[in-house]
Amino acid sequence: MSGFVRWRKVLALSLLLLITQAIQVSAQVGGLIIAGVRSATMGAIATSGDLVSLGKGNYQLVDQSWHPAKMWLQGLEGGLQAQEEGSRQKRLFSLDEVQAVATVIDTFRVMRNFADPKKPDVKVPACFVKQVYNRGGYLLASYSWTTMNTPEWDGDGLLLSHGKQVITVPVKRKEFEQVMLSLFGDHPDLAKQLKAGALRAKQTKQIVAVYVNWKQQNH
Repeated sequence: MSGFVRWRKVLALSLLLLITQAIQVSAQVGGLIIAGVRSATMGAIATSGDLVSLGKGNYQLVDQSWHPAKMWLQGLEGGLQAQEEGSRQKRLFSLDEVQAVATVIDTFRVMRNFADPKKPDVKVPACFVKQVYNRGGYLLASYSWTTMNTPEWDGDGLLLSHGKQVITVPVKRKEFEQVMLSLFGDHPDLAKQLKAGALRAKQTKQIVAVYVNWKQQNH
């Protein structure tokens, strides 16, 4: 079994946990949050292509347009089925056509052509990842988001996209500092803290946010 196939199965199990949590939370959360900030949990999907309901939400196409609909996910690579309001027909969109899926709790985006974080020599053509931060041209996302809220999480599983570049955020201190300094080293305070070893991978969201705010205020 290839590394990518094993990785897909792990991701499918993670998504199964998420949809269970979404069902519990959706009973308490009213309304729909769109505009790409938060969205509902993605359905759990078996690698066999099982169809899983996501409920009502919004999907975004690659032309940046958002569309309200009932949604179903068809396998990790099978794309998205959507039934728009007033229609009895379901439309099938491939991952080449879909940009994001949004419902009540989280936003999931399609990350394309990135190295398998566990097998850097294996390319992942397209996959849904959980949005952590998206502003100023920087998209921070997680491919293993079920562990993000646990006390022992060390930042493993983060992907940082800027332009066409997708970087796996290293967890090891020296590698992390080198990557962060190459990206954000022109920020005096961040550079000082990184060189002093005061920042870790699990603080990547805060690092990116500080940098983007600084850039927008000073440039």
